[in-house]
Amino acid sequence: MPNHTLLRALTAATPASRLALGLAALALTLPLAACDTGIDPRSPSSASPTESTETTSPSEEASEPDPTGKWTSPEKGDPFLEFAEDGSLEGSDGCNAIVTSWKVEGDEIVIDSFMSTQKACAGVDTWLSKASTAAIEGDVMKVKDSNGEVIGGLEKEDK
Repeated sequence: MPNHTLLRALTAATPASRLALGLAALALTLPLAACDTGIDPRSPSSASPTESTETTSPSEEASEPDPTGKWTSPEKGDPFLEFAEDGSLEGSDGCNAIVTSWKVEGDEIVIDSFMSTQKACAGVDTWLSKASTAAIEGDVMKVKDSNGEVIGGLEKEDK
């Protein structure tokens, strides 16, 4: 009977043992996968997949968006955001003031969270108070909320 008890204990431990064995196999396999150079040893003159045989000029490379300046909307209350070069941001959702800071991360403009007054303004849509990030497409800034949903757009003001 002691053997049956031992077998039951092993059977109960099988999922955990399988997990441990799988993790060990993965841990041993990943370093080997990282050793691949991408170069065919039979053809040493071929370029690796990460090497590019074409050269690009700096003007062809994707550049970070530059939001500096004033972005406006013709909606009631004249909502706007004004991005300063020092990373500060001021604006209005058409009713309440917005004061915060911003930074560029990749191709997205991140607007730091901010507190604003909560005045009620009749007939004004205060969508801009939910701004979290933005993306620039030509002369239009698409403003997104914290869920990444586009909540509105602003146009670059000519100076």
